[in-house]
Amino acid sequence: MEKIINKFWKGEIALWRSYWIVGELLNALFILIIFNLEIYLFGNNQFINSLPFLDFSNFSILSKIILVFWTIFISIGIWRSAESYKGSIIWIIATFIFISYRIFTLRLIFFG
Repeated sequence: MEKIINKFWKGEIALWRSYWIVGELLNALFILIIFNLEIYLFGNNQFINSLPFLDFSNFSILSKIILVFWTIFISIGIWRSAESYKGSIIWIIATFIFISYRIFTLRLIFFG
């Protein structure tokens, strides 16, 4: 497992795997885990009405910090995979735009 995480961090995993498996599937699972921690561990029940919209501004500070570090980690791994991608430039540019937007929207966690 440590080897896979290290390969992801260095960008040695194929771009489609980095983006779709880690960037989308694992990220969605991670966000659902954070929501459950907020509801069950911290007793933060104000998400029940806004869950479809994923309102992160009401998270506890611990969850916000974890989410920021997780987002930075997956963004760097995907970015590095895009840099080493040998296919069409369109996919590289699209990945860079999406990752840049993801990092830009982190501000909504604290100021949303």
